Formats: sequence, structure tokens, C-alpha cells
Amino acid sequence: MLSSTITTTSKASSSFLVQNGFATNTRASSSSRRCPPGLAKKMITTTNNTIKAMASSSSSSSSSSSSNESNDESNETNAFRLSGIALLPISLANLFNTPETLTTFLDFKDAEQFPDFTTVETLTHWSNLFGSDAFSLITLCSCYVLADAAENNRLNSQTYQRLAVGNVLVLASVIGALALTQVVGEAPRPNASAIATFTGLSLPCLFASVGAINTHGGGFAGVSDLFAKDWDDLKDFSNKDASYLSRYYKLSFFTTLIVGGAFAFSPTSPLSAINEPYASAEFIRRLFGLGAVFGLAPAQFVLLDASKRNRLGGGTFKKLNLSIAASIFLIDFMTVWGFGKIAEIATPDQIQVLNEASATGGISQIYNYVGAISVSLAIAGVYLYQGLFAKK
Repeated sequence: MLSSTITTTSKASSSFLVQNGFATNTRASSSSRRCPPGLAKKMITTTNNTIKAMASSSSSSSSSSSSNESNDESNETNAFRLSGIALLPISLANLFNTPETLTTFLDFKDAEQFPDFTTVETLTHWSNLFGSDAFSLITLCSCYVLADAAENNRLNSQTYQRLAVGNVLVLASVIGALALTQVVGEAPRPNASAIATFTGLSLPCLFASVGAINTHGGGFAGVSDLFAKDWDDLKDFSNKDASYLSRYYKLSFFTTLIVGGAFAFSPTSPLSAINEPYASAEFIRRLFGLGAVFGLAPAQFVLLDASKRNRLGGGTFKKLNLSIAASIFLIDFMTVWGFGKIAEIATPDQIQVLNEASATGGISQIYNYVGAISVSLAIAGVYLYQGLFAKK
């Protein structure tokens, strides 16, 4: 009986060890060998202890791997949360305390606080900075949803890869514009403190976004492949089954690229009632264009893709819709209030100069913009509705 037990146990242990990559001497394990009772008991005990130890080691290895993955997700989540926290102060300052930003970082000494403007120059600087900063709401929203995606291990999704790429593009373009203008721009222009402060506050978001792209999106090669795929989708206007909503998002995307590009690179402000005759105000206006092209447009493409998949009811897409709606409402408020204020404080001579400098008729043609503002508010209304009521 004992001999049979030894034989069965020996065969089982031999099979277990071979399956787990350990060489065994099959001849020594053969059932033809008989052992003394004391040695048999020791062999059984040793075999059982070996099996338990190996099972425990396998379980520990699996637990360690799971723990490492959990730590990586936690680190990525915290990185995107830190990104939003770092960008929040400067975003709020630009919206609600523009004189501090203009004085400290642009060396514009005559800045005035909203709504007590007494000169066209101070009002122009405020309106450009306020409008440009409105796009920061989209970047802050992107950080928030990317943190949530990291927490739920979804950063490999193309949705979040596109948002990460958008973060890198908009922050890098603004840093580049600050540095270039500081070197070759006319005074007043961004100073070294502006470059250092914005770069420092942007680094957490840049590192987190680049890290997500490299870890989950295949790095530069992955971005190139994704861009090629998205561009093929954008060029395709032949889909007769596309919904009106997806066509709307595609039109919004292309409109943003055209209008934003004009603001960023045109020598005159294309849609403004006046042409800013101040170098510093013109620089801030160009930032508005960069925010539109590299901040707003990527978010719009994410919504375009979601609309094709009937996913606009998802939490990520509702948040993006609401952030875009809020940005547009802020810009429209700045436009309407700013034009009215200019007409109030500008002298007749200033109005004549501004009209002559404007490519669109200037202040005297302000009511031509009622239609443009109405369209803009209607667009914001679509984003607002989708952010509140879109269904999964």
C-alpha cells in the first residue's frame, strides 16, 4: 500500500516539475524502486512542500504584476490631475485679473481692470487676452477626462490619444509663440518671466500627455498612423448615411481650422470690428488662433468621431461639449460687450483711425456682426444641448 502511494506521488510530482520547467530523473522516480517507510514519508513531505512553495511563488508573481499595473495607472491619474491643477491658476488669472497678467508678463504698464476701461488700447488688450484664454477651459477639461481614463485603464483608446496629442500641440505652440515673440517681436512683448512661468506650469501636462502617447499610443509612429487614418476620414464626404450631427461636427472642425488659422497667421484680425494697431494686442490675438487650431479643433474631431459611433452620451463627450460651449459663450460675451464699450469710450478721431485700419468696416459697421454673433450663439447652443441631453 505504501509502495503504491509512493509510486503515485512520485509520478505526480515528476509531472508537475516537468510542466513547470524543471528537469527530473524519471528513472529515480520509477515505480520499480522501493523505499524504506521513513524515507518514503520524507519524500512525500518534501514533494508537498515543493508544490506549495511553487504555487505560492506563482501567486506572488501574479499579485506583484497586478500591483505594478495598478501603480502605473495611479501615477498616470495623478499626473493628469496635477496637470489641471498647475494650469488652473494662470487660466483663472487671465480671465478675471487680466491687468496682472498684462503688467507682469507683457510689460504693458497701462492695463485696466474689467469693466472700468477708459482707453481703447487697454480694452483691446483685455478683449484679446480674455478671448484667447477661453480656450483654456477645453484644455482643463481634457486633463480631467484623461485623468479619469487613466484611472479606468482606457488611455489606449484613440479618443484619449487624440486629446493627449491636442494638449501637446496647443501648449507647445503657445510656448513657441512666446519665445519667438520675445526674441523678434515689438515692445511691449512677452518677457522672460512669461516664458518661464507658462512653460513651468505647462510641463506637467506636457509630460503626462507625451507619456500617455508613448506608453499607450505607440509613440510618434502611433500618432502618425492615427493622423493618417483621421485625415482619410475627414476627406471622405461620400458617406450618404452620415448623420446630420456628424456632418455638423465635421463642418465645425474645418471652420475652426480656417478661422483659427486666419487669427493666428493673418496680419489683420479677420473677424474683428477693428484692427488692433498695437503689437502686443496683435500677439495676444494670434494666441487666440493657436488656441482654436490646436485646442478647439482636436476636441471637435473627438466629438465628430463619437457622433459617428453614437457615443455622444458618454461622460467624456458630454464634458467636452460643455467645455466648448462655455468657451464660445465667453468669446461671444467678450465680442458683444467689447464692441459696445469701444463705441462708448473711443473719440471721433480714434474711431476714424480704427475704421481706416480695419479690413471690415470698423466700428461704424458693428451691426453687420449681429448675424455673426447670432450664428456663434446658435453653434454654442448645439454644444450645450449635446453636453446636457445627449443619450447613450
